[in-house]
Amino acid sequence: MVFNLKMLAAGAGVLGFIGASSICGICDQPAARSAWAAVSTAAADTGTVKLAIKGMTCGGCATAARMALQRAEGVYRAEVSFETASAVVHYDPKKTNPEALIAHLKKFTGYDARVLTSDRGTGKSRTPGSSTEKRGS
Repeated sequence: MVFNLKMLAAGAGVLGFIGASSICGICDQPAARSAWAAVSTAAADTGTVKLAIKGMTCGGCATAARMALQRAEGVYRAEVSFETASAVVHYDPKKTNPEALIAHLKKFTGYDARVLTSDRGTGKSRTPGSSTEKRGS
């Protein structure tokens, strides 16, 4: 109990030293606003692609595919499901694209993949073969 009180007191000292307002993400401090803006910008610049993966035969295959995708340059996060034979990859569209991710997956695992849906950070999801443009105009 004494140790916990000392830790609490030390924590309060750190807060006093740093200043409670500098660690609050909601306050009006310039440092907090710039950090929040950076997070918001990163989220807006994130592309998401859903891939259909062919060739996985077990849960270990899904783990290998996830690890390979996560190691690709520009990938923030990859989720792979053996049950649905698919992956959802969140990435930086300035550093990579769905075609490069598919090539990376093939190179390191041997699995074939194709794009099911893609959002390259524009906020609009598209399915390959579809177009948002009017035809004949």
